[in-house]
Amino acid sequence: MPSCRLRGIAAAGGLALGLALSTPAATAAQSALPQWMAGCWTGGSAGARVTERWTVAGDAAMFGVSYTLKGGALVDFEFLRVVLKAGTPVYVAQPRGGPPTEFTASSNADGAIVFENAAHDFPKRIGYRKVDGTHLTAWIDGGAGGSGRRIEYPMARAACEP
Repeated sequence: MPSCRLRGIAAAGGLALGLALSTPAATAAQSALPQWMAGCWTGGSAGARVTERWTVAGDAAMFGVSYTLKGGALVDFEFLRVVLKAGTPVYVAQPRGGPPTEFTASSNADGAIVFENAAHDFPKRIGYRKVDGTHLTAWIDGGAGGSGRRIEYPMARAACEP
C-alpha cells in the first residue's frame, strides 16, 4: 500500500459471525485473531465520518471494510483483512482497492494489537486498542524511531447499517 489511505483506519465496524470451533488447534488459532474488533465502529472529526466494519470468518480470518464520508460524499475506502500466517495475525490493507500490503502483528495482548511493516513508507505501524466495551482507538504511526508522526482515531461501537 503506497503511502495512501490508512487515514481512515480508525472506525472499525462490522458484523461478527463467531462460530464455536470444535478442535483445540482451531480454538487456539481463533484466539490469535483480535475478535474484539468485530462489529461496526465509527468516529470522525473536521466534518469527516470514518466507519469500519469487521466480520469474523471461521477460525483464521477477519474481513473488514473502511470508508470515509465527508459532507455525505465518499472520499476514501479500504478493503481490510486479518489472516493467520504460521499462527501470527497479519493485517492486509488494500486502500482504494489497490494492491495488498501486509503488516505482521508485533504484539497481541488482550484488547490491543499492533501490526508492523518496517519496509512500508507510511504508516509503518497500525494499532487497535480496546478502550471498553463500546470504544476503541485505532492509530497509525511512522514506527519505532520513525518520524514521530502518530494519528489516532477514537471510535465508538455503532449499529451496523445495511
